[in-house]
Amino acid sequence: MLDNQSRQLFQDWYDTELGQRLLNEEHDHVERELDNMVGYYLVQQSPLREIAFHHHRIRETIALSPVLELGASHATVVASMSELPLESDGIDAIVLHHTLDLSEDPHRDLHEVARTLLPSGKLIIIGFNPFSFWGIRRSFSKRVRAPWAARFISHRRLEDWLKVAGLTLENIEFIDYDMPFKSSKWRQRTDWLGRGVKALKLPLGGVYIMTVTKQTRRYIPIKPRWKATKVRVPPLTKPTIKEIK
Repeated sequence: MLDNQSRQLFQDWYDTELGQRLLNEEHDHVERELDNMVGYYLVQQSPLREIAFHHHRIRETIALSPVLELGASHATVVASMSELPLESDGIDAIVLHHTLDLSEDPHRDLHEVARTLLPSGKLIIIGFNPFSFWGIRRSFSKRVRAPWAARFISHRRLEDWLKVAGLTLENIEFIDYDMPFKSSKWRQRTDWLGRGVKALKLPLGGVYIMTVTKQTRRYIPIKPRWKATKVRVPPLTKPTIKEIK
């Protein structure tokens, strides 16, 4: 669950040089996706206290938080991702910034998100890729620190969950192919390795960004085919001379 401890861990990590570099790249990609969206309500959830997206044409922004914090904006709603206090089919777009990575039940959270989305509504998911240099680094780290304490859900498994929830994957992008070293000096020394993997267009970036659409089934009404009933009419016979008299 996205509790106070995990939020503080990720808040501290995103304040580091490596975290700031990743956050800037994530922020730019999400804003490019939101730039094509219009509507009334945008909902966003993140382990960070302050993360804002401005380049979009959606009127209202709602921030979800698991706890009430000092200095929170008036648009902050305290709620659990598994039980959102939002109407069904009422949200135009939702951004989950590493929300599923820190969820106790990400599968259930996806179903709840799908419930609140409008038909043809958009969902943007940012998550850590286990099949990357970041995933390798996580396997050799103590999973009590950020970001290694996150789940690192594979995009293939997430695609299966999306289908079950009635969501369709439109696009996926992978970012940050560099080695996740704290030292910028070591990142520069191994920069050639990340550029080589990226040039091959392999899905091995440290973070994936998914753009998902809620699809609804359309039913075409079938008009009943009425069959005209056949009425049997007895044949007419000419009257005889006796009947005429």
